[in-house]
Amino acid sequence: MMVDSGNLKNTRAAEPRILLASDSAHQGGSMRRLLERAGFQVEYAGDYSRLDRALQAQDFDAILLEVTGEHAVEAAVAAALRVKRTNARQFVGYLADPTLHSSGLAGDGIFPRSAARLSSALRALLACDGGIDS
Repeated sequence: MMVDSGNLKNTRAAEPRILLASDSAHQGGSMRRLLERAGFQVEYAGDYSRLDRALQAQDFDAILLEVTGEHAVEAAVAAALRVKRTNARQFVGYLADPTLHSSGLAGDGIFPRSAARLSSALRALLACDGGIDS
């Protein structure tokens, strides 16, 4: 995974602020709970179409778009592009199964859904930019 740490907001929040959107309400709710148990402050936008409204209300350290299958790739990429057009420096990552890594997802990173691996990857990424204390 190649990541430009310049895309991360430089904040010192005790709990990193994550905006999460998913093409599946069930999976999105599960990922929200997983991230909250790992110590992240999570705003769940619902599906990708609701990201814009959530972004107008507040700033986030990272935006994560959960992609549950190939059927959602196009909508997820369109959402990421909308975010980047508004703020090119905003970090946008995907939560996707390994089979989707070569499906055309284009963003700042693709993360695993595994509880331990996702939390570690996000903390390392945010810490490398000084966004959170490890």
